[in-house]
Amino acid sequence: MKISKLSEKITAGMITAGAFLATAGTVFAATTGGGGVGNVTSIPILGESQSFRELIADIVNVALALIGIVAVVYLIWGGVTYITAGGDAEKAGKGRVAITNAIIGIIIIVAALVIYNAVIHVSSGQLT
Repeated sequence: MKISKLSEKITAGMITAGAFLATAGTVFAATTGGGGVGNVTSIPILGESQSFRELIADIVNVALALIGIVAVVYLIWGGVTYITAGGDAEKAGKGRVAITNAIIGIIIIVAALVIYNAVIHVSSGQLT
């Protein structure tokens, strides 16, 4: 019972984080000088070395990396649960479900990272 509630919480957290990260680029806006939102090239507190787009890209990459680490830990935990089942079919089943969910989560995280980086590179004019 506790394992299913834990997996539900982890899944809900991943979905929430993914939804936040998917909309993060459209939510943040700033203006500099007399220009509008479209004229933003940097954030004053960051200095001229990092643009707003680079900041958001860094935040998304770090967040996805952290979520990926959580998914890998969940995969390891599921594997340990499965290995230590000792013939208990229910415990082995919970371990298999945890492994399956973790692998699906890792695939989603990697896909989100690839798609996000592709969108960032295309929108910034870097097609290489």
